[in-house]
Amino acid sequence: MSFIVAVMLLAVVTAVTCALPGVFLVLRGRSMLVDAMSHAVLPGIVIGTILSGSTHSPVMVVCAALMGLVVVLGAQQLDRTRLLTGDASQGVIFPVLFALGILLLSTTLSHVHICQDTVLTGDLNLMALSPEHIIIGGYDIGPRTMWQLLAVCALNAVFIAVFFRVLKTDTFDGDFAATIGFPVRAVELGLMMLVSLTVVAAFNAAGAILVIALMVVPAATAILFARSLRHLLILTIIIAVAEALLGFVVALYLDLATSAMMAFTDGVVFLAALAWCKLGGR
Repeated sequence: MSFIVAVMLLAVVTAVTCALPGVFLVLRGRSMLVDAMSHAVLPGIVIGTILSGSTHSPVMVVCAALMGLVVVLGAQQLDRTRLLTGDASQGVIFPVLFALGILLLSTTLSHVHICQDTVLTGDLNLMALSPEHIIIGGYDIGPRTMWQLLAVCALNAVFIAVFFRVLKTDTFDGDFAATIGFPVRAVELGLMMLVSLTVVAAFNAAGAILVIALMVVPAATAILFARSLRHLLILTIIIAVAEALLGFVVALYLDLATSAMMAFTDGVVFLAALAWCKLGGR
C-alpha cells in the first residue's frame, strides 16, 4: 500500500471512529469530557509501557483506557460531595494525571523515544509511514494503527446498535429511562469505556488535543441539520468522512500535518454550517 493511500485511509478511519461516540457526548452536553480523558490516558500509556515493555501492547491499551475512566468516576465522586460546581471536578483531576504522565515520560521512560509534541497533537503521517504494516499473502493491507482503529470503530458501532434504545432514552430523558428499568448506569459506564478506548486508539494519530475536534465537531455540525437520532448518526459519519478527505487533500497539496489540517477543516466546516443556518438557510 502506498504512503498516500495509507494516510488517506487512516485519516478516514480515525475520523469515523472518533465521531461515533462523539454524537452522544455532544447530545449529553459532555463534549469537554473528551479533553479530560485524552489528557488522563497519558500516565496509563506510560504505566502500561513500563509493565509490558512495549508501546503497542494490549496491556498498555487497557491501562490507558482505565486511566481515562478514572476521570469520569473520580469526577462523579467529587460531584457527589457538592463542594465543586460545574465541570470543576474534571479540571481538578485530569491536569494532575496529565502532569504525572509527563513526569513519568521524562524520567522513567526517558530512554524511550516518545515525542512530547506527538503526545499533544499526534502524527497521522508518521503512523502511516510506520514499518508496522499488516502483510497478508504478500499484500500490504495497511498500517497496524488503522486496523486497531477499525476494530474500535466496530466496537463502537455494535455497542450503539445493541443499546440504541437505552442510549436514546437516557440521552433525552434519563429519569424516564431509569424508571422503566433500562440499565442506565451500566450502559453509561460502557459508553465512557468506549470513549476512553477510542481516545487511546486515536492517540498516536491525533494526540491529546486534536482528538477533541475529531470526536466533537462532526457531531456538532450534524446536529445543526439532523431531524432524528438515526439521521444524526448517519449525517455525522458522512461529515466526518468528508472533512477527513478534505483535510487530507489540503494537507497533501500544502505539505502540512494531516491531523492538524483535519481538525482545522472540522472547525471551518462547522463555522460555515453555523453561518448558513444563522443567515436563514434553515
